[in-house]
Amino acid sequence: MINQLIDVLISGLIRGSVYAMMAVGMSLVYGVSKVFNFAYGSFYSMAGYFAWLCLSNGLGYPAAFAIVIPALFFIGMATERVCIRPLRVNRDWEMLAVMSTLGLALFLDNLYLAVFGPFQRQIPPLFGGSINIFGIVVSRQDIAIAIVAISTIVGLRFFLNRTKQGLAMQAVAQDMDGALIVGIDKDRVFSYTFAIACVLVGVSAMLLAPKYAVSHLGGWEIMIKAWIITAFGGMGSLTGAIYAAFILGVVEAFVGWQLGLTWTMLVLVAILLGVFVVRPQGLRGTWG
Repeated sequence: MINQLIDVLISGLIRGSVYAMMAVGMSLVYGVSKVFNFAYGSFYSMAGYFAWLCLSNGLGYPAAFAIVIPALFFIGMATERVCIRPLRVNRDWEMLAVMSTLGLALFLDNLYLAVFGPFQRQIPPLFGGSINIFGIVVSRQDIAIAIVAISTIVGLRFFLNRTKQGLAMQAVAQDMDGALIVGIDKDRVFSYTFAIACVLVGVSAMLLAPKYAVSHLGGWEIMIKAWIITAFGGMGSLTGAIYAAFILGVVEAFVGWQLGLTWTMLVLVAILLGVFVVRPQGLRGTWG
């Protein structure tokens, strides 16, 4: 019984590490631009399909990462320039941007259906086998997922706190008018924000695709979970998103264990509604 509880807890923490990476990307975009990106899940599916194409054509994971991640970076940058930047001349551009990303999501999902068909695509795990740690069996794939996810989050925090571009992104998130006064290029900041968010969801897709497969509509569940975590942690708060991801990852694991996987989304939404009643701003309603 104790070993089973530990197994579920470890599964939840590993899941939470990937959810944290996904939610941080969404929170980053909202914190900087105040735009909710409906196409976030579609970029997840895009990365999964790109990885499947690479791996099914004989390329290994290092080559797949080297191709997919830069591709997602430039696609994210192009998305901001084509779908978001032209709208910022309008007074209510944030709402227009939401509708634009929703239209992009519908377009991409139907494009995936036309190109890849309705069937799921499975990619092989990064590592096979498992490790026995004091009687607890953990797969090498799960260990790799946790290491890559946590390393990516640490790298992002270093980028935001120690680089000129990262500090500019924080400045725009905290006070856009003040950032413009001191000469920060808002267009460049928005472009990099969308690009980095796409990279984060791309890495998440390559880590999770071996466990959950890739489909043309599979990104919607990811997008909804990322939004729940972002709202639970506090819209625009990176630290809040990380806390919320690990909490909800563990909750999801225990709910799936006790009640079944069909109950997990219902419980997550119920928790979010409860948080909105008690603390509408989430765990941490500010950048940090």
